[in-house]
Amino acid sequence: MLKFLFFYIFSLIFCTGCFCRCMVFIPNGNYIPLFKDSNLDYLERQVDSFYLSKYHVTNFDYLVFILNNPFWDLLSKKDIFVDDTYLNCWNNIDNFVIYADKPVVNVSWFSSDAFCSFYNSRLPSVDEWEYVGAAGVKTINGKNELGYFNLINLYINSDLNDISTVFDMPCNFFGICGMHFLIWEWVHDFNSVILINTDAEGGGLEELLYCGATSTNAIDPADYIAFLRFAFRNTLDANYTMNKLGFRCAKNK
Repeated sequence: MLKFLFFYIFSLIFCTGCFCRCMVFIPNGNYIPLFKDSNLDYLERQVDSFYLSKYHVTNFDYLVFILNNPFWDLLSKKDIFVDDTYLNCWNNIDNFVIYADKPVVNVSWFSSDAFCSFYNSRLPSVDEWEYVGAAGVKTINGKNELGYFNLINLYINSDLNDISTVFDMPCNFFGICGMHFLIWEWVHDFNSVILINTDAEGGGLEELLYCGATSTNAIDPADYIAFLRFAFRNTLDANYTMNKLGFRCAKNK
């Protein structure tokens, strides 16, 4: 109980609003989306300049948010906005102390969107996230860098216990940290792309994921990492929460 009171007092006095000071300016640019557009063209997509959180939102950030917005605490949660695993790792205060500077997970699109709105920001769009996520360590196009495709191992074999804090995660060319490291991230328009199998023999999403059928609609069939993200987003509902699904916020220039 004393630990909780300490965090409560500290957060109210020192931390309200500090989250927004960790935004990085992202200059405008183009990227080639994974799938064809509505006209079946392979067109580069323009992304306007914006700001993006350098780090994932942490458990401590989220605690500050809840203290100022009790509608989103564990006792007040509504099934329409979050499912049964909402903030599952907060089942006791000792866990919270351990996880304070790790990415908050088990949060829904609704709660993540509310967090960003509270700080006068928003969730990034798919285009914004993919544009920044395509960067490597040294260049704006990570696929040209040796070892970039090893990122797939982070998606498949990751474990939140493998990191100590968000500050230990590697940063990319833009200075954004941990974009491919350990967890998926909510985006504003997560359900804007519907994946379908256009193979004459039919088949479902599992075939697209595991049988290489991405070549039907993908601009670059080798970009399996991006395809995993699009396929994952396609499975989500806005109230879902998962233990490897977190978020970061964006802001207009």
